[in-house]
Amino acid sequence: MRISTIASHSSLQVLMGARREGFETRLYVKPGRKAFYSSLPLVDELVVTEDMGAILEDDGIVVPHGSFVAYLGVEAIERAKARFFGNRRFLKWETRFDLQDRALEEAGIPAVEVVEPEDVKPDGLYFVRLEGPRGGSGHFPAYGRELEERTAGLGEPYRIERFVDGVYIYVHFFYSPILNRLELFGVDERLIVADANKRRPFKVLPYTIAGNKPVALRESLLPELYDHGLAFVDALRELEPPGVIGPFALHFAYDGEFHCMGFASRIDGGSNAGHWYSSIYWGEPMLMGERVAREVRLALEEDRLGEVVT
Repeated sequence: MRISTIASHSSLQVLMGARREGFETRLYVKPGRKAFYSSLPLVDELVVTEDMGAILEDDGIVVPHGSFVAYLGVEAIERAKARFFGNRRFLKWETRFDLQDRALEEAGIPAVEVVEPEDVKPDGLYFVRLEGPRGGSGHFPAYGRELEERTAGLGEPYRIERFVDGVYIYVHFFYSPILNRLELFGVDERLIVADANKRRPFKVLPYTIAGNKPVALRESLLPELYDHGLAFVDALRELEPPGVIGPFALHFAYDGEFHCMGFASRIDGGSNAGHWYSSIYWGEPMLMGERVAREVRLALEEDRLGEVVT
């Protein structure tokens, strides 16, 4: 059995995990990135191509990550002949505000407050979020008096949220149909270009994500987050059967209460940071990519692969 993915986002841990669990690996890479990825002993087969759509015909098990929708598009993924780990129809739920809102509302997870333009106050601080997963690119904070000018040139769907003064955390989960168990895998914080404002006088800087760092959250907060994860799994089982399979992440602003900003409906880039919560379930730290491969192996051992791929 071969596990395949695209050379981007979280492919390194997907490859490492597959090899640790005894699978062969196939990686699709663009020519401009060949030098780095061809140097990796993790790759059994390197497919060098400008057309990432080639993976849609793959004969292994494809593990999607945050670059898949951008490279391939939701419709092509849902029509593909390849077998995808997880529920491929769940991938689109992170790409649209209406679907995000529907999922969070069905799960009863408190969300950040969305503000209509007519309700914006000149001295209020707001966060403008562009639709879809984009690594923070294009998002920005602004005072109400600045919004009309700063949103005038936006050619993509966006919305205005009330700015939350607090900690921003990204919580990684894995739901296993084979074990019938939700695992809280880790928490991370994003390193963004705008963090430079901590080191110099304030200027307008992008919110583009440059990296991730693990967070050991106060243990008293973990049960509440786990409950949100359970509610999310239950909601998606009804909204997009068969529901969540494998990794997902809920994104929160925390100011004494949790306010969900959105979610990732696949392996989240923040899982690339080192996390230890997986040790609670498996007795040792485990990469999310390794957890994906282990679920595939467990499914194969029990002749239940159809429950973890679509």
